Amino acid sequence: MRDVSQDLRDVLEDGLYDVSWTADLIYDDLPRAQNLLIDKPQFSWDAGAKIQGKGSCTILWDDIFEQSIVPREIGDLFSPFGAELQADVIISAGDFQERVSMGRFVLDSVPSAVEYAIQHPRGGLPVVVDSTVKLDLADYFLRIARDKFAFPASPRSASMWDEAQRLTGLPVFRSIPDRTLPTAITYDEDRLEALEKVFGPSNAWPALTPGGALTAMVKAWPDPVGRIERVLEAPVEMRSENVYNRVVVEGKNPDPSGPVLRAVVEITDGFLRVRNLNGSRSPFGGNTFEYQSDMLDTQQACLEYAQELLPQVSRIRSVTRRLVEPFNPLRELGDVYVFADPTRGGEESLVRVRGIEHNGAQTVTEMEVKP
Repeated sequence: MRDVSQDLRDVLEDGLYDVSWTADLIYDDLPRAQNLLIDKPQFSWDAGAKIQGKGSCTILWDDIFEQSIVPREIGDLFSPFGAELQADVIISAGDFQERVSMGRFVLDSVPSAVEYAIQHPRGGLPVVVDSTVKLDLADYFLRIARDKFAFPASPRSASMWDEAQRLTGLPVFRSIPDRTLPTAITYDEDRLEALEKVFGPSNAWPALTPGGALTAMVKAWPDPVGRIERVLEAPVEMRSENVYNRVVVEGKNPDPSGPVLRAVVEITDGFLRVRNLNGSRSPFGGNTFEYQSDMLDTQQACLEYAQELLPQVSRIRSVTRRLVEPFNPLRELGDVYVFADPTRGGEESLVRVRGIEHNGAQTVTEMEVKP
C-alpha cells in the first residue's frame, strides 16, 4: 500500500473527494517542466509482466511565450529519448489536499502531437497559442529490457542487492534481507532475466517503487495491509491457462562433466492430477511450468525448489476477483487485503493484488483469491 497520511486514508474512506492528475517532466534527474496538466490519464500495472507499469496521457500546454511543445528532434522537450514523467494524483476534499506519487515512467513514444496557432494580429508568422502531446509510457523496466548484454556475463558482486543495483543502475529499496550469490551464474542477453535470477533464490520478483527505485516483491503472501468492503462490482473469474500441475526445475552443475541437474515434480491426485492411477491422461491433462537458475547447483536444491514452486503455480490466477472501486490510489502490486464480499453477505477472504488499472473515476484491481 502506498505511504500516505492518515488524513488521506480517512478522506478515501468517506468517499467524497476530487481527483486530478499532474506530472513533472524530468531529464537526467533534473526537472524540465513541473505541475503539468494531464488529460485522459490511463495507468496500469501487471505483476505477471516483465514491464509491469504502463500508461498513457495527454499533456496540455498553454505557454505565455508562444512556444510549442510538439517534439520534432531528439532532445526536444517531450522527445522520447531519455525523458521521464513522474505521474502523481492530487486528492482534494474541502480544505484538504494531498499529492500522491503514482509512478516514474519512461517516455516510450509520442503517438500524436498537435499545436494550435492563430495569425499574428500585426502579420508575420502564426502564433502558437497551445499544444497537446500524447505520450505512451512504461516503467523503468523498459529501459533495462532494452539494455541487453553484448555477450554472456557473470555477477561482479556476492551481494544480491549490490548486484541488482549494478544490473539496473537504479537506487534500491531493500525490502528483503540480502543474500550471498553463488559464483556459477551466467547471464545471457536479457538483463531482466538476469535480475530474476538474482532474486529467484529469495523467492521474490523484482519490482519498482512509485519513485522508480528497485525493490523486491516476495512470492509468499505477506500479512494483510487493510480491508476492502465497498466495491461497485466484484465478478469472479476463473482461468486454466496459468495453472500448472507439473514443475521442471533445471540448475547448473558446477562440474561441467557432471550430469544435468533437473528435477520434476507433479500433482498426482485431485482435479489437477497429471495422470490417472492407470497411467492414462487425466481430464485436465498436463501443463508444465519450467524454471531454470544457475544458482541451483545441486540436485537436492533443484528438487526442493520444484517442491516449493508447485503449490504456487498450481493456484496462481486460478480464481480471481475483478474489483471495481471508486478511484483509489493506494493499491499496489503484491498488497494483501481482507475482502468482505458484499455479494455473499460480507463473507471474508484473503486477496492479493495482481493487476491495477486506473481509468477515469474508477480503479479496477485484479485480485488473486487465496485458497
